[in-house]
Amino acid sequence: MLGGLIVIASGIQFAASFSAAMNQTNRLFDAQMQQIAQSLRQTHGVVLDAEGDFPLEFDLVIQMWRAEQVTVYQRRPHRMLPVRAALGYSNVLLENGEWRIYAAPSDGGVVQVAQKLAARRSEAINLAINTLWPVLLTSLILLAAMWWTVALALRPLAAIQKQIAQRDAQTLEQVDGSQAPREILPLIAAINSLLTKVRQVIDSQRQFVADAAHELRSPLTVLQVQIQLLSRQQAEPARRASLETLTTAIARSSRMVEQLLGLARQDAITQATAVAGVLDLNQYAIAAIAEVADFAASKRVELSFLDATAVLIQADADSLMILLRNLLDNAVRYTPEYGAVTIAVAENGTTAVLTVADSGPGVPEAELDRVTARFYRVPGTSENGSGLGLSIVAAVVERLGAQLQLRNSLHGGLVVKVLFRREEK
Repeated sequence: MLGGLIVIASGIQFAASFSAAMNQTNRLFDAQMQQIAQSLRQTHGVVLDAEGDFPLEFDLVIQMWRAEQVTVYQRRPHRMLPVRAALGYSNVLLENGEWRIYAAPSDGGVVQVAQKLAARRSEAINLAINTLWPVLLTSLILLAAMWWTVALALRPLAAIQKQIAQRDAQTLEQVDGSQAPREILPLIAAINSLLTKVRQVIDSQRQFVADAAHELRSPLTVLQVQIQLLSRQQAEPARRASLETLTTAIARSSRMVEQLLGLARQDAITQATAVAGVLDLNQYAIAAIAEVADFAASKRVELSFLDATAVLIQADADSLMILLRNLLDNAVRYTPEYGAVTIAVAENGTTAVLTVADSGPGVPEAELDRVTARFYRVPGTSENGSGLGLSIVAAVVERLGAQLQLRNSLHGGLVVKVLFRREEK
């Protein structure tokens, strides 16, 4: 593109120079013809050695007219010469071409200097073409300088391209931009930021797989042992006990697999664009309560919903349901029998507040910052769980741009608040 612009600019410059040179040459020839005519007026009919003074390539013809007759003229190899023309400058078309004529009065007659326009144009073009060489030379120098400058400027970029092309999928170190021009430093910074995010995702996935394999190993081992014991037991009470243990292990494994899949799905959604819309938080809270109602009833835990008017938030439906189900499931799971779980939705200015409070043992203050870590369980917890419930909640909260708050209530139990940006009704 730069080369093309230089060529176009050079062409425009040459066209302008050529036109100016042509005009200037024509003016010089006209002035020369006038000067010859004025000189001959002073010779009283004596013709000078015009052939010596004016080269043949200029194709000049000098005529002196008296009484409508040519008394003398400069000989030229033309079969036809211009006739007497009007005084001053004029153009005359003859069979042998077009002529440029200048006529001036002299001693009762006329001095006439004529020149074939073809010869004039040829000489003018030759003179004008001489102006092309400086333009051509300048253009070549500019093209070479442009090529060298661009190649030099892009050399660091080519080095960075080669550096990245030589990497494999496991090489996620930062791109070295120390030698790069400052114009592409923002691009390198953006690439390095992306590499950092990709490395964090890969590290998280590796850790997730390792933790999942570790956590699943225990319930699967229990299942295997209980099945072996069950096949050996003959007494009915022992078989019943083994079946109960086996059922519990299956339920725990099923729950863990469900939560692992939910957590993996949230990680995948984080890297894609979920379809979000304006949702009524109350309606989804009621739907989530219905899903955990049977579990709460099996533990004789009372679910209470503090109803309110519609509270609108921006979220995608699947993620919001996963968040609500895990909050309620976690609250019911760690609430003892005949306990209570309260769900509330309220508006606070531009914020929509979801609150889930239980009457369980709560979480030690020193552990509040750690309970959202994957597979982390508070030491001494006897309730079966995977340590993934609040991790899933935290992942969804982060992706929705909400805020998660955890605290212990004054009467015991854990209070979880999720703060969303409220949408106008």
